[in-house]
Amino acid sequence: PPPKGQHGHEPFTFPQSRRRTASPDAATSRRETPGMENPDGARKKKRRRRSGGEASASFDRDVFPILLAAVTPTTGPNQRASSSAAAAARLLRRLLSRSPPAPALSPLPGSLVALLPLLLSSSSHSVAALSCEVMGAAALQSMEAAEALASDGGVAGGLARALGGGSQRVAEAACNAVMDLSASPVGRERLSGSPVLPRLLYLFSQVESISRAVGSGSTGCQARVSEPSKCLYLIVDTVVLMVNSCKVGKLHNLQQELVRKVTLLLYEVWSKVRLLQSSTDCTNWKDQLQSRPYEISEAIFRLTMDLDCPAHLEPDEVRKSFFGQTESDVEKFALMYWENSPYSYRKRQSDLEGDDVFTALHNAFDLRTPDAIVESFIRGLVSCPAIASDELNIDSFLDEVHDSLGAPVKYRQDVRVVRTRDQTSTGSGVEEHFFDDGMVFPDGTAFVEQCKDAIKNGFSIALRGMEFRSEKVAAIASALADLFGQPSVGANIYFSPPGSQGLARHYDDHCVLVWQLLGRKKWKMWPNTKSILPRLYEPFHSLDGLVDDSGGRVEVLHEGDIMYVPRGHVHEAHTDVDEGESEVNVSTNYSLHLTLAIEVEPPFEWEGFVHIALHCWLEEQELVRSPGSVQSKLEEQAPLFALLLHVAIRLLSDNDPTLRKACMVAAKLPSSETSHPSSLQNSQRSTFAEILNRIGRSNNLKEALRLIELAVKERNEEPFQWMSWLRHLPQQQHDGCRRIDFCDVLGPLEELLDMFSSDRERASADFADFKSRFCSRAVYDDACREFEALLVLYRTARTRYAKGMLALHGKHGG
Repeated sequence: PPPKGQHGHEPFTFPQSRRRTASPDAATSRRETPGMENPDGARKKKRRRRSGGEASASFDRDVFPILLAAVTPTTGPNQRASSSAAAAARLLRRLLSRSPPAPALSPLPGSLVALLPLLLSSSSHSVAALSCEVMGAAALQSMEAAEALASDGGVAGGLARALGGGSQRVAEAACNAVMDLSASPVGRERLSGSPVLPRLLYLFSQVESISRAVGSGSTGCQARVSEPSKCLYLIVDTVVLMVNSCKVGKLHNLQQELVRKVTLLLYEVWSKVRLLQSSTDCTNWKDQLQSRPYEISEAIFRLTMDLDCPAHLEPDEVRKSFFGQTESDVEKFALMYWENSPYSYRKRQSDLEGDDVFTALHNAFDLRTPDAIVESFIRGLVSCPAIASDELNIDSFLDEVHDSLGAPVKYRQDVRVVRTRDQTSTGSGVEEHFFDDGMVFPDGTAFVEQCKDAIKNGFSIALRGMEFRSEKVAAIASALADLFGQPSVGANIYFSPPGSQGLARHYDDHCVLVWQLLGRKKWKMWPNTKSILPRLYEPFHSLDGLVDDSGGRVEVLHEGDIMYVPRGHVHEAHTDVDEGESEVNVSTNYSLHLTLAIEVEPPFEWEGFVHIALHCWLEEQELVRSPGSVQSKLEEQAPLFALLLHVAIRLLSDNDPTLRKACMVAAKLPSSETSHPSSLQNSQRSTFAEILNRIGRSNNLKEALRLIELAVKERNEEPFQWMSWLRHLPQQQHDGCRRIDFCDVLGPLEELLDMFSSDRERASADFADFKSRFCSRAVYDDACREFEALLVLYRTARTRYAKGMLALHGKHGG
């Protein structure tokens, strides 16, 4: 966040204003430019300045004893203490006014800095408040002074006590001081990790009414802002600055109930600010609350992403809802249908009445009328910015999107309003969109009304990211991710009017579980004619020649029914009404269904598992080598050969169906908790052995070297960007151990080419031996442990993102 200065007080008589917009370097610039106040060049009489040593000595002799007396506990009459405090306050005011013979405020005398913790904690509100102001003034005069004061544990402790002293005047002065000390990144980081932040959050949690201070529910603005409102604005600005400056790991240590209360208050502030921001006649609040809406939304996101959330739905109940009551049902599904063929699970009305998961999901929407349905899942939306598939550092993500967090929904990224018409010669229709690509919808009420009109005109609404907008959907998605051993499960909601088709015929690069929540829908599916499964982020192929329009499998889903569609299977869905039905039924045949997308990220395919196995095996070779022993030439070449084998395995996956399938070694099936291996576990172990045999028999060394040679020649890293996720695997750190940076591999690849250029026959033989040893000695259990550890990292990042986005939709885990 940009540096934030003081407000709420008259500016002091310093060479620079204390307003937030002033640059910390402005004062220095003015002081070092001669003749600025005297354009005619007339020379003014110079006043002799005392040296820093003289000023400090003068302070220690004349000022320090009085300040010390003011903070020294006394056993005498209260009048003496009051007199000492009054004298101290007068001296502090003189420091602020810089009237002679007071010393310069920058740098502060060391004795004053040592006394600051006691002055800030003084029972005299004047002394405590003025001490805050002195400290803030010194910070504004010198960046170095600000950083030194912010780094002083005693000063931070004193500030924390000033914030909790119960005096509004002192609290305001302390907030202003925090702002001034935070003019530099170092100052912000030091204070955000000190006792200042929890005390500041507690101060904010005592606010009784946000509505009275920020404004009423209308979009009109008050002509003047009351003093209590100014104080609240200052506290909010300080809270937002401190929270956004704090490292994610430190926020985790805050008291959970305090964080919940603060989050609710911040969300209320954020909602009011967004409402006022959309008003054309509102300018007053902008001059008071200086935190931007995106800064407040970032603070909400940061505070909530590590909050413990109550279990809205038990994972075992989710399993039963999707696959049946018997524990073996889900394993049967995994062995027979997963990534192979469609599957449907029909439910009777009696089954639905006892299905807590379906009931909870059903009740999450207002199903009384079509307009009510639209209202229930469209109103109050914000955009969910994409997070890179291998981004595990939430701080980096927030740095990238901080100015767009909490923004209005964006068309296609968040929502699609679409209908399919005009069948082509191949039988597939053409999509028609109600909105233009990339449109944003800052007016939420108008957007809801437009969506209602679209439904009346035969358009379907497809809302993405439901796991970031609904706690119940988030609980279902999390349980399914655990069940299948994947980082996350995405969720979309689709609402269609009668006699319509939303999306055109297509296939997906992920597996989908469809749950019909209301009405019914007719699905038509065609088998995947290609043996290779489509991957995430790969371009889609044309459907021409992939389907026979006269064939295909037809399924009609009724309320409560579940259907599984594997990735790569072409499908389309309609709300067509069968012949002979009455007009009454025709008019009410709306469809609402939820899709749960099980997206298999690259590290969690079988290809990814083999890369992890190779990494583990190479690390094990480093461990068994005696410490301090001299590496042989083959040992020195091992990391380069491993890099080459990573490339060869990737090329092999272009034509090997198994390598593209999901690896389920981390799947949490009921049977996996027993002491005996399940059929699925045995199957996974056998698959790994089979893949190693294929790698051992493969002969794509020439192809791999050609790819590397072309990339090195063109200095093009793009063909190897897929391996950047390998940087998340742990690497041994000791002398003589070669480390590969998987985000910058051109250098090592160039070394590899030099090795083959100097003696291709010998290098080829050595590589063949390296590959053979890996295929015969790789340990399945070692790879499983590293695979599961990596999965935890991915799941943690995804869960943090989901909690933050849920909070921005008003779901704070309470």
